[in-house]
Order: sequence, then C-alpha cells, then structure tokens
Amino acid sequence: MPREWDSEGAPERRKKYVWTVVMVCIFVFPWLLGYSFDTIDPGYVGLLWNQNLHNLDDNKLWQEGRHFIGLGCYLIIFPTYAQFVNMESIHARTMDGLAVQVRPAFQYQIDNDLTKVANLYKLFGLEYEGTFISISRSDIRDVVSKFNAYDLVKNRDALAVDLENGLKTRLATYGVTVVGYQVLSIQWSTIIDDAIMAAVTELENVKTAHAEKNISQIEALTAVEEAKVLSENAIIMANQTANILIASKGAEAQNIVLQGTAQARAFAAVKANLTLSTDQLLKYVYLESMVSNNVNYAERNVAVAVPADIQTALDEF
Repeated sequence: MPREWDSEGAPERRKKYVWTVVMVCIFVFPWLLGYSFDTIDPGYVGLLWNQNLHNLDDNKLWQEGRHFIGLGCYLIIFPTYAQFVNMESIHARTMDGLAVQVRPAFQYQIDNDLTKVANLYKLFGLEYEGTFISISRSDIRDVVSKFNAYDLVKNRDALAVDLENGLKTRLATYGVTVVGYQVLSIQWSTIIDDAIMAAVTELENVKTAHAEKNISQIEALTAVEEAKVLSENAIIMANQTANILIASKGAEAQNIVLQGTAQARAFAAVKANLTLSTDQLLKYVYLESMVSNNVNYAERNVAVAVPADIQTALDEF
C-alpha cells in the first residue's frame, strides 16, 4: 500500500471508528442501564448479590421499590407476609405403639430484619421452606409419641398446640415467626379407628348420662323450691284473709256494741220519761216488739200490767 494513500485515508477511518463507537454506545448504553436496576414488589425485601465479586452485601436490607444496583448485581427476594405450607401426611407412632398418619399445615413469616434475613440465606439459601417442613415433620413424630391413641383423638387441640409451640421455638432461632398451625387430619387403620371411636362414644354417653342426672336433680330442686314458694304464698294469702276477716268481725262487733249502747241509752230515756220500773220496761219492750211485727198481743195470752197512758196508746193503735 503506498504511504501517500495510507495517510490520506486515515482520517476517514478514524471518523468511521468514532461513529461506530458512538452508535454502539447509543444502542448498548440503554440496555446496560436497564440491567442496572431491579425492582422489589410490596411485601418483599431483598439482599444484594454481586456476581462480579461473588459475594453477598449484608450491610443493607433493600425494601420495596425500584433500585439502581449496578451491572452484574441482582436482588435476592424474600417475602415478609405470611406463607402457607400444606404438608403431606406424616407417618408416626403413638406412645402405645399404634401407627397413625397426621397431616398438618402451618403458616410462617420471615422477620423484616437485616441480620435475620442474611443469616437465613447464609444457612439455607432459598430452600429455607423445605428445611421448615423437615423440622415440622421431625416435631410431629416426637410429639405424637408422647400421646397414647385415645388421648390423641380426645385431645386433638392439645396436639396442635404442642406442635405449634415446638415449631415456633425452633424457627425463632432462624428469624422466622410461626403465625398459625393446624392439624388437618388424623388417620388410623380401620380397626383402630373403630375401637377408638367406640371408646369415645361410650365416654360421651357416660358424660351425657351424668349431665341428664344433674338436670334431673336440678329439676327436682327447682320443684321443691317452687313448692316452698307456693306454700309461703298460700300462708301469706291465708294470713291476709284472716286479718281481713278479723278486721271485718271486729267492725261488726264494734257496731253491735254501739247499737247496744244506743239501745240501752234509748231504753234508759224511755224508762226515765215514762217513770217505769225495770220490770215494766222489759214488758214494754216486749210489747213494742210485738207491735212492730204486727202481732196481736191478746192472742199470745200475755198478761202485762200496762200503765194507763201506754194502754190508751195501745188501744188506739
């Protein structure tokens, strides 16, 4: 190649190189810029992983939002709301050696704390939920072995409480909170299940009979109390009637006394006005009674020494 031609074409080549670099930057830079951002949805947190250095940044817990993290980095996402885990049936044995299948479910929540989330990732990576299930499976076998078959059926709620408390204690060391635990089913072989249900039914029958006995005793006591109340009411009403009768007869007696007093005063006035003796007054009263009742005293063959003025009055009558 001639030196003259090479020197004349160098500026053109440099210009092409510059334009090539500019075009590459125009098209590549937005793409690189887009890969330098990452997003965390609401209800999640994240840890920054640097692929360039192959290390975890445990100095910051990234919260929800869009963040610039740089090229070669990405966020490891962890949920902070409750996660639901429905487990398969777990084979276990009771204290008396009977085989049983327990199917549980639980809910857990990762604490929104940098140290706890970083330690959780360092221990289990993103497979922490599988570890929680294994821990729960181990707890089920341990707790079920503390119950005999009858108590396991009778105290199902107590089994769930023991399992929940055990799982809470173990997961708390990893910065995880257990917010709920349920025993969905307890399955036995048909023979064992029938025997247990028969025992439970018999126990319920005994409890029912005891309750019915208590009800009968309560009804009897209630009847006795009602009889007492009725008798007390009858006594009160009888006393009231007696008091009313006593008051009425007392009033009648008082009236009789008043009438007798009035009659005595009237007879005394008649005796004084007519100057009668006591014997004459009694005869006068008797005759007055006969006259008042339209009785002919002559027909009665009554011999009375009547004073002249009274006799005259009787004859005129």
